[in-house]
Amino acid sequence: MTQIQGRPSLAHDVFAATKLWPVWMRLGIWDVRRRFSRTILGVSWIFLNLAITLMAIGFIYTNLLGQNVRSFLPLLTAGLVTWSYITSAIVEGGSAFVASEGYIKQIGLPIFIYVYRFFVSGLVVMLISWLAYVLVAAVFRVPIGWGTLWVIPGLMLLAIIALLLTTIFAHLTARFRDVSHLASAAMQVLFYVTPVIWPAEILREKGLGIVVDANPLFHLLEVVRRPLLTAQPADAISYVVVAGLVVALSAGAIVVTALYGRRVVYFL
Repeated sequence: MTQIQGRPSLAHDVFAATKLWPVWMRLGIWDVRRRFSRTILGVSWIFLNLAITLMAIGFIYTNLLGQNVRSFLPLLTAGLVTWSYITSAIVEGGSAFVASEGYIKQIGLPIFIYVYRFFVSGLVVMLISWLAYVLVAAVFRVPIGWGTLWVIPGLMLLAIIALLLTTIFAHLTARFRDVSHLASAAMQVLFYVTPVIWPAEILREKGLGIVVDANPLFHLLEVVRRPLLTAQPADAISYVVVAGLVVALSAGAIVVTALYGRRVVYFL
């Protein structure tokens, strides 16, 4: 890309920020520690909050939907952890530049450092949250086999999508502050139409499978959740849809960074 007013190109900014990984890695971890500073339990609150949510929702929906708790609670746990990470990438990651205004205006670091910073903090929270699934899986003896390793490419795809979402919404929120509120409202709606806290088979049995199958977020959940619950990979169509989602979001990230990347500091 061409340079503007003598400043390095956007591609150079991304590369330079990537090389400074010790900086954004420490900032991201520090953000998580700061969130729970002066608390007795510290980052354990991440695990505790999720555990309380699981007990409340698990008890109600197990009875409401007539589900077997041994199969439903692991599904619910994996779904909530994955969904929370996606939401965090959009809502909290979207504030990457706005929340880092002081750094951006006073320190001449590549702008993408702050995208990576929020990506790391969200990733750390997600990894801690997965401890809840490990505990649930152990209690309810979820099957484990070689097929469980399919969760690794699933989590890698999830992380890539989270980084792309953070990039897109960080730029959009810096330019249009209403975006964060719209995104939060949209994610609340999508939460109820995506099989996060209810099995997809419920709608399929009612002839409404299209509501599930046409939802790319369901397929993103599947590439992570299916290997964990069944020790088998998700359906091939789920990987195809998620790969398409990566391509689409990559294009979106390129567009928004090209439009607003050089002007972020003026939006703050």
